[in-house]
Amino acid sequence: MPTFFEYIDVSLPVPIDRPFTYRLPETLRHRVAPGCRIIVPFGSRKLTGVILRAHNDPPSVTAKEALRLLDAEPVLEEKLLALGRWVADYYCAPLGEVLRSMAPLTGEVRRTRVWALTDKGHSVIRQLLIGEPGNDTAVDLLRLLEQRALSETTLERKFPGAKKLLKSLEKKGLIELEQNLAERDPMRAPAARLRVEFQGRPAEVKLTKQERELVAYLELHPGTHNLEELELLVKGASQAARAMARRNLLILKPEALTADTSWAKPRHDLNPEQQAAYDEIRKALDAHHYQTFLLRGVTGSGKTEVYLSAIEAALQLDRGALLLVPEIALTPAMAGQFHSRFGDQVAILHSAFNDSERAEQWRRLRSGLAKVGVGTRSAVFAPVANLGLIIVDEEHDQSYKQEETPRYNGRDVAIVRAREAKAVVVLGSATPSLESRYNVERGKSRLLELPVRVGDRPMPTVELIDMREEFLETRQNGLFSRKLIEAIGAKIESGEQTVLLMNRRGFSASVACRSCGERVQCVNCAVALTFHRRDNRLLCHYCNFAQRVPQVCPHCGSEHIYFLGSGSEKVEDELHRHLPRARIARLDRDTVTGKNRYEQILGGFREGNYDILVGTQMIAKGHDIPNVTLVGVVSGDIGLAMPDFRSAERAFQLLTQVAGRAGRHSLPGTVLIQTINPDHYAIRCAAEQDFGKFYEKELQFRRLMRYPPFCAMANIVVRAEKQEDALRMSGQIANLLGMPEEGIKVLGPAEAPVPRLKNEFRYQTLIKAISRPKLNELLKCLRQHALDDKWPATALVVDVDPMSLL
Repeated sequence: MPTFFEYIDVSLPVPIDRPFTYRLPETLRHRVAPGCRIIVPFGSRKLTGVILRAHNDPPSVTAKEALRLLDAEPVLEEKLLALGRWVADYYCAPLGEVLRSMAPLTGEVRRTRVWALTDKGHSVIRQLLIGEPGNDTAVDLLRLLEQRALSETTLERKFPGAKKLLKSLEKKGLIELEQNLAERDPMRAPAARLRVEFQGRPAEVKLTKQERELVAYLELHPGTHNLEELELLVKGASQAARAMARRNLLILKPEALTADTSWAKPRHDLNPEQQAAYDEIRKALDAHHYQTFLLRGVTGSGKTEVYLSAIEAALQLDRGALLLVPEIALTPAMAGQFHSRFGDQVAILHSAFNDSERAEQWRRLRSGLAKVGVGTRSAVFAPVANLGLIIVDEEHDQSYKQEETPRYNGRDVAIVRAREAKAVVVLGSATPSLESRYNVERGKSRLLELPVRVGDRPMPTVELIDMREEFLETRQNGLFSRKLIEAIGAKIESGEQTVLLMNRRGFSASVACRSCGERVQCVNCAVALTFHRRDNRLLCHYCNFAQRVPQVCPHCGSEHIYFLGSGSEKVEDELHRHLPRARIARLDRDTVTGKNRYEQILGGFREGNYDILVGTQMIAKGHDIPNVTLVGVVSGDIGLAMPDFRSAERAFQLLTQVAGRAGRHSLPGTVLIQTINPDHYAIRCAAEQDFGKFYEKELQFRRLMRYPPFCAMANIVVRAEKQEDALRMSGQIANLLGMPEEGIKVLGPAEAPVPRLKNEFRYQTLIKAISRPKLNELLKCLRQHALDDKWPATALVVDVDPMSLL
């Protein structure tokens, strides 16, 4: 076998689902391996791809030369590459897109747009002909670009006013804008994110005055120092430290991310139910074989303590562990717990971190410095060494399903990854998904139950408030019932706290005209705009289009504009009116603008700085606030009327989860759910805290209508900016699926529930199949047709195992 390779097959993050062959320059032929990232030319762009294979088989066409190798050793080991191939195959996604989402190291690559000569430009500059007399500046600019591509900022600095000239040269076809990728210099990170580590005075090396002062300070104060803080003590420390680090005279490394351990709860002994669950998990870990457990525990039953004990067992066996949580808002609490128990062995991974922060955490796991990963959906791909345990908390949550390519479900990928690693999977929830619970009946997983709360604390008492009767008695269509307002006031008087759920953002759901009845709609989407009073604007929650509230109706010119519906912002405003002395915080996407805002709002509420926390579904799960004794649901019906077969399941889960925030410690809890559908089985079962009853009722519906878990399903969406194009392509889908074989049912194509989104018309087709292999084969035929017919790359959306049909 040769010791060098001339060619590589590279997977690129483009819609075309095939590898591309490149020729290696002489300097790289001994250094490449599958799983390494490499920068290659692709048309006029430069892209970062992942090497799939190194070989010496010449391609049938001339191969372009690869540009730069980014990794000395693979960033994706063989098992992770295999997992990526499974994800691409199962979810019908291009492998390059999958692999890009698996390696969050974009912080190491700097992406810029630069001006470069075209072939015509090279030819012209060789002849020194521009076509216009007196164009010496243009000649000089082209000669400069002949040496290397440059950014517009650089060219403006060398040739003031170059912007107009660049556009002129571009129109003539002499230059073009291209994307440039280069390795990011870690020394350019902000000082606040770097630590200085000094290992002794350099011998016989000339130092500047600033460098000598820095060395003198570091000798007097050994250890590592934050570079930003060092700048306050030593003038010019940042510049000196970066210069010395480039000469290897000291070490600059990223500041380690830490968690607030004040979130951590004290360790306690496992109760009999927790111990029984832990013993089963430990037995599977000791056996070193794959096993999936469904840990169904009522809210407040101590699932987290079982997780922590199981991870301790995995670490004792010298195996790594992963904990997945559905929301960023849950990460501070979990990370604090884990840092308190496992210290620096924990790495935190979620999307609120910037690229360099995520890359640093990813690298710590890959090197073995950290053995426990805690993060959201994409953390399922984290390179944990010798993986032995994966825990998926709140496994039912639809946040585990990615809504853009690749459309994978983190929970299901976790199961596949564990199977290949001979690891144990624990799926935890108080309200498991029907699919996970049904897999217990099919023997695919084992059920572990925690039926009581820790310390035998009682479950909260739940009461349904019929808002129809409230209206008949008060003749007022108010947001709150009398009972809810009285209960909140009583809790404030007694020094206890309240959580209020309103699972809709904004102040009013829509703005309409009393004269013609038209609602103000988004210009890009077929949805009504939501009014946000704090910013005094109408906002689309799909595309973020915003506009001012119109003074007159844009359709008929009437001045009779009025506001319909309510959101979390209005709930907060109304509370201030009813309870002017109450201290109120709100937690939704409008108030949370960065990773620290979650912690600030939740931390302030936990420390007693607020009496009431108003929020959307963010507040419904995972949070353990000791002083919360009342939970109010302003509208328990939101979502029930959605045209989606999962709407009842989601309503039951949300109401049960938010009810579980009350009475988790020494004080008993009360839950008040306002509804106009008190007899709906989802709401009734949530009030009774009866998962078994809901499961049987919902399973009966799914079996009758042939929905998952009784079939495999895919949602096919065709989208285009022109409606006629969307209709034409969806018609082709209909022809291809015209006579499906036995065991396959096709519904549609039909207009999507949201027919226009982000300026694209949408038509969808639902495919149900008894056989998953047959479904996947059919989906691959559809994708191949789209490629053969040269559909736009984004025209066809294939969503396997959809969590939402909207």
